[in-house]
This record gives sequence, C-alpha cells and structure tokens, in this order.
Amino acid sequence: MKLFIKFSFILIILLKTGNVLSDDDIFNVNNIELNKEFTKNNEKLANEAFKKGFEKLIDRLLLEKDYQKILNTNLEQIKELISFYQITKNNNKNKDKILVNVSFDKENIHKFFYKQNILYSDILNTEVILFPLLIINKQQYIYSENYFIENWKNNNSEELIQYTFPLESIENIQIIEKYKNDIFKLSLTEFFKEYNIENKVFAAIERDNKKAKVFLNTEIAEKKIKKTLIISNTSSSNKDFDNKIILEIKNTIKELIKSENLIDVRTPSFLNVKIKLKNEKNLIKMSNRLKKIDLVSNFYVHELSKDYALVKIRYFGQITKIIRKLKDQNIDLKKKDGEWMLNII
Repeated sequence: MKLFIKFSFILIILLKTGNVLSDDDIFNVNNIELNKEFTKNNEKLANEAFKKGFEKLIDRLLLEKDYQKILNTNLEQIKELISFYQITKNNNKNKDKILVNVSFDKENIHKFFYKQNILYSDILNTEVILFPLLIINKQQYIYSENYFIENWKNNNSEELIQYTFPLESIENIQIIEKYKNDIFKLSLTEFFKEYNIENKVFAAIERDNKKAKVFLNTEIAEKKIKKTLIISNTSSSNKDFDNKIILEIKNTIKELIKSENLIDVRTPSFLNVKIKLKNEKNLIKMSNRLKKIDLVSNFYVHELSKDYALVKIRYFGQITKIIRKLKDQNIDLKKKDGEWMLNII
C-alpha cells in the first residue's frame, strides 16, 4: 500500500508538470538598456523595452532573411509573446539609464513562428574552435603580429558563440606551410586534432589596403562548408578595417551555425525512454531537468512500475542535439537492446 501511495504521488507531480513548457535562457533577453530621460511615462518605457527585446531575441534565433521578414512586427503582437518583464538595478554611474529584462513565452513564440513559416535556431553558448591566418603581400602571419588572434575577443558583446583558439604549436605551423599554396585543402581534422569541439573554422584572411579576401574552411555540426568573402575597406585606418573584417567573419559563422541547427516547430519528434527507478526522487529530478531544456515541448508518463517508468518526450530538432541538451542537464541518454535508456547522473 505504501508503495502504491509513493508512486501515485510521483505520478501526480508529473501529470501536473508534464505539459508545462520549459523556460530556457534563449527566450530571455536581459540587460536591455533604456534612457529614463527618453520618457517619464512607465508604459512608454516598457513598450520600448518590449520592442528592443523582441529585436534582440529574433536576432539571436533567426537567419538574417527571417529576421528582416518579421523585424517590423507591431507592438501589440510583440506584447502577446511576453511572459513578464522586470526592471533591474543599473550599477553604472549614469543614473539616467535603466536595465530591463524581458522573458518571452516559448509556446507563444512557437505559435508565432509557426504562422510565419519560420524556423529558428538555438545556438546559445555554442563553442567554436577558430584559427585566423593573416596574409599580407603573400607574407603569412601565423601567431606573431596577427591582429586577428590578438583582438578577436575584444569588445565582444555577442554571447551566442564562445571562441577558442588552438595553442601555438610547431605542428600547426608546418601544416600551414604545407598548404600555403592552396589553403582550402588544409585538413581541419589534422589541424584541430587535439580539440574535441564540434564546430571548427580555419579562416585565411588575405588583406591589402583596399579589400580583404577571406577563405573560410569550416566544419559545422559534422558538415563541411567552404565559403569565400570579399570585404571592401571603407575606413581610413587599418585597425577599423580589421575590426570590420572580424565582425563580418563572426556574422558569417553565426549564420552558418544557425543554418545547420534549425528547429522546425511544425514537425516535432517523439522519444520513448525508459527510466530505472532507483528511488522515488528519480522522476522528480528528471521532470525538473527536462523543464529546463528549450527543445523539450512536453513529456508524460505512460507506464509506471516499481522498477521503471516509460516516459514519452515531445521535442524539436535533431536527436543528436537533444542528447547534448540532456547531457547539459546531467541526463544520460543511450540506446540499449533497441530501447532508449535515460539515467540521471
């Protein structure tokens, strides 16, 4: 009888939370800066925060073409997408500035994208290993005197992508020398062999005072992509031009990663998993962790015994992506004897 009561209690908790959509950082836009002197009217300030928050959100989630498509969404529609907002303390000396955080409702965002026939991408905190090779007058600057290595991370307000550079090594210098006449043939696997990072970028930047030709050799989500950029110099200083090149390359990398990680809210997937019940807290822990994953739409228990639970998870995106998201929440998902087994780590 006690066993029945214990598992009934767990089931009630899951039934109450199973259809609650997870709240993830990708739908929160923080630190929207507003000028109090712009208006003394709180409603106008809030409306300005909503518009800026929406613009930042879609810039984060959407490809450029879709961003432009819905950029001019009217304020009333934007308000329907918001869960709540809060004004936070501004620690800056400028007392005329206030900071606002806006939280967008995932379900309403999904419905909005569905109606607009738009796919979105979750690339928050995506890691990229990058090497930028500078070439001027056929002279290669690999580590020393390479402006791009020295300044790539400076003034970086973009938190979506975390860049890592390979450590200086004789082996990599030799690889660059080997492929100097045809840098597109350089093997990313060979060059980044010491690093277990999914997204790899080798950028050969051939620059003069008028323009830069950038050869991007990339591997994004296991897909090899090569791209060439031509960037014109419209500034009076090499420093400004180099910073423009960095920005153009970053935007291109961001667009490539988004395009390979698109989520279609029109076509959800379903995953049946088996959870061994070591104790009564396993399902509660699993429930709390699943709710933190933005790709998980909902989940419910469709079979429960004293030894295990069978849970159906509705999610968006690729199975490899959901496995990584689960791992981020200390949930291990593996296939064993034809069944998906889920373990709380």
